[in-house]
Amino acid sequence: NFGNVVDTMRVKLPFGIAQIGKAFRNEITTGNFLFRVREFEMMELEFFVKPGEDEKWHDYWKTERLKWFLDLGIKKENIKLQDLPKEELAHYSKGTTEVWYNWPFLGSQGKPGWGELEGIANRTDYDLKAHAKASGKDLSYFDEETKQKIVPYVIEPSVGVGRALLALLLDSYS
Repeated sequence: NFGNVVDTMRVKLPFGIAQIGKAFRNEITTGNFLFRVREFEMMELEFFVKPGEDEKWHDYWKTERLKWFLDLGIKKENIKLQDLPKEELAHYSKGTTEVWYNWPFLGSQGKPGWGELEGIANRTDYDLKAHAKASGKDLSYFDEETKQKIVPYVIEPSVGVGRALLALLLDSYS
């Protein structure tokens, strides 16, 4: 929807497009409950920024997403940010941070264990360039300030609704 939003809404960078809907995986591990189901409800934000400002916005969204969970009632001792090491990054990612939750059932011997709740990725310009190449459509953005065409970078917070709800329910009871 990037091209449609830019053409019809006359937005200026930075701006975001949020959506919620079904997501699908092609891998499945049956013993991991909500962590590896084939089909799940996902919320994500594609936040478009100027190249060179991506790290600032990635830091911003890390802080805001953690704050969102804390404001909803997640206990501070049960949540943390974890930057992924370079060797674990997806090929398109300049940097990815996961919001980790201390799940009561992920550890060994009946103890809690840390696991992913949400991912926040700096996807650079990979998505827009890949879509432009596949579709043959120009998905660049004309920056009025610099009078240049650019391909924005994308910061993408994404979270499974089931995981978020489960974490909120777990920290709502004692």
